Amino acid sequence: MQTAPRLAIDYGTACTRAVLAWPGRPWHPLVIEGTVEPSSAVHVARDGTITAGAGAWRLAADDPDGFVGAPLAEGTGTVRVRGRTVPIADLVAATLRLVAGEAIRIAGVLPADVRMSVPAGWDPARRTWLRQTAHQAGLGRPQLIEAPLAALLSTKADPPPASGPPASGSPLSGTTFALVCDVGATAEVSVVRADPQGAEVLATVSAPDAGGRAIDDRLVAMLLNTSAPDQTAGAGSGVEAVLRAASPATVAVLRTGKEAVSLQPAVTVPLPARGAAVVLSATLVEQAAEPVLRRLTELAAEALRAARLGAVDLAAVYAVGATAAMPAVSRVLERQLNVPVRTAAMPAAAVVLGVAEAAGAAAPVSEPAPKVPKLTALRALGLVAPGLASVGLFSHFVFTARGATASSWAELALAGVLGLVLCLAAGPWIGAALARDAGARGRWDAAGQISAGLLTADAFGVTVAALYAVAAGLYLVAPFGEPLQWSLLPVLPAALLAAAVAVLIRRRLSPPVIVEFPLVATLILSAGSVLFAVTAGETGAGPWVEMASRAGGALIGVGVAFLLFRIRVLQALAAVVLGVFGFFIADPRALGVFGVGVGIAVAVWWGQRLLALVRT
Repeated sequence: MQTAPRLAIDYGTACTRAVLAWPGRPWHPLVIEGTVEPSSAVHVARDGTITAGAGAWRLAADDPDGFVGAPLAEGTGTVRVRGRTVPIADLVAATLRLVAGEAIRIAGVLPADVRMSVPAGWDPARRTWLRQTAHQAGLGRPQLIEAPLAALLSTKADPPPASGPPASGSPLSGTTFALVCDVGATAEVSVVRADPQGAEVLATVSAPDAGGRAIDDRLVAMLLNTSAPDQTAGAGSGVEAVLRAASPATVAVLRTGKEAVSLQPAVTVPLPARGAAVVLSATLVEQAAEPVLRRLTELAAEALRAARLGAVDLAAVYAVGATAAMPAVSRVLERQLNVPVRTAAMPAAAVVLGVAEAAGAAAPVSEPAPKVPKLTALRALGLVAPGLASVGLFSHFVFTARGATASSWAELALAGVLGLVLCLAAGPWIGAALARDAGARGRWDAAGQISAGLLTADAFGVTVAALYAVAAGLYLVAPFGEPLQWSLLPVLPAALLAAAVAVLIRRRLSPPVIVEFPLVATLILSAGSVLFAVTAGETGAGPWVEMASRAGGALIGVGVAFLLFRIRVLQALAAVVLGVFGFFIADPRALGVFGVGVGIAVAVWWGQRLLALVRT
């Protein structure tokens, strides 16, 4: 049997990398729109549509106002685009959806084991934000792996170089200290302590002016200052105009050229203008990078000071990230620290490969929805009773109404509330049926199944109440206003709270649970409502009918008590008080009070469930 794959994602400032990894098999990079490093850039259209990846760059050529080149560089709050406030989470989720879609295409389903890298310097609030954003993108609840630990793990095959005489941090003592320099669009430098039991980050510092984006900016400035025939091919004035505009496309092609000179002395880079190009040499790029790399060495020194260590305590220095492919990075670090620098074989992919290899508490192989409750005789009765009671109350109202009196219309309130109770009680089974839809297969997780079932049931319940009102108005040839008022108003508070519960279940990161409406309260309310409504209007029918009417009122009071309180002692006390109260106010004129009271009690019960979810 084929083992389930693991999805590893490294969402970066400039680009995103993702791989699928199966145990015992080579990892498989996700190729999105023709590249293994799709851009993290997005484009926001005038109507709010968000386009990610290569499509964002194409749209930016004609509509630069909606382009956001690096959402992660804007923080974790909101960003202004076209004068509107856009949550950065929505921008990041757009790129992550591309990753999720490609993973599903390759693996057939979205892997349950999803892992993402996270900067070591991120606090718990930002880490939670990243997990929520991934959840919003349909990636479930990913495990977060700190980027320096992942980078260290991906280079574990080769032993770190020696660092001189044995010290407290030497390999001979069983504990080593390493400096991990993650130099991508920005830079993060971390001191990592490793021993046979594992590794931990001791200190980490980061800066946006010590990575590839800062080098790109300096490169554009230098090319402007040195624009001359020997630097250009084609029209020199066109080159200068393109460089001064510094469009996202210009920066992108210069970044590609900058990475190419890591492998060859010079390259000609065509600019996004007819006949315009520049020649990039390794010397020019290193000149642009020199002050940026000095800043990188300052970060390294700062991280060591924060960890209360010196360069002599380091067993190794690791350089990872796309910019680390530049030979100047390792050369400058070695000169400053006097420690050999190990550059990952694939610097840009080092973190995502380490994330794929990381051990620890992973997500389960699969995350099925909690088992749908077994349809026992009691549960079946809990579904049948409110349904029959609802239909019975509506039928009794229609065939006994003698005009649009308040008491007769109020019978619709009880019928509508009981119809909603039936539908919401059937929510788990509705969700299970929806989950079998082939169109949703592969994208349907446990929270989605429960939430969809509850929302669908909620919509059914409100629809039933509305249909009762419309049918009653048509049958009695009466305006729809009053029946809609009596049928819908008692139902809406509970319906809105149930919808909020469903949405919260879908968005929460903790494992979802099925919400079951209390069966005993359902049975008591169903019996009491029918008994009271049917006998309340039978005046002069004898003491037994009146006693049945009062018994129905008492049962409604007991059922309401069971909904309002969860503690057994309070339930018992409230049941006595409300039962006695219901017994004595059982009167045809109080039918509206009972209908609205039951609706409020159901709403309070759902409000309690919502509050419990918010608190956990």
